[in-house]
Amino acid sequence: MRRAPTAHSVAIMQAIRRGARWVHLGLAVLVVAGVFAQVYLIGAYLFGAGTEALDAHRSVGFTVHGFEVLILVAALIAWLPRTDLWLSLLMAVGGTVQLALSGAEKWTGALHPLGALFVLVLGGALVRRDLRLRARYAV
Repeated sequence: MRRAPTAHSVAIMQAIRRGARWVHLGLAVLVVAGVFAQVYLIGAYLFGAGTEALDAHRSVGFTVHGFEVLILVAALIAWLPRTDLWLSLLMAVGGTVQLALSGAEKWTGALHPLGALFVLVLGGALVRRDLRLRARYAV
């Protein structure tokens, strides 16, 4: 027979969910900032900064992709509303596709920077939704 949760366990779960909402917001902000850094780094490479800029672009890209996947994990732990869960899943999948396109060539490879725009818009939407949710529930 299953017992009802205690007040203590409910309080712990609420604290974990509240922390996960903060992590979700922080990761979304980092993704948005990371996309801007990516644009700067690839621009620096294209304008002659050398292979160090390209290496930095790749390194930051892998880091941002990790944040994109962690956004989904944080959304699940935070038990966010359904729309936010779907947007977080779309971020993880879209970021993975965008990363995969980085190795493509010619016309298909040109989708890689468009994917960055998609990730930027999606990250901005998640930040906006997280801030609205925070204001609504004062979390």
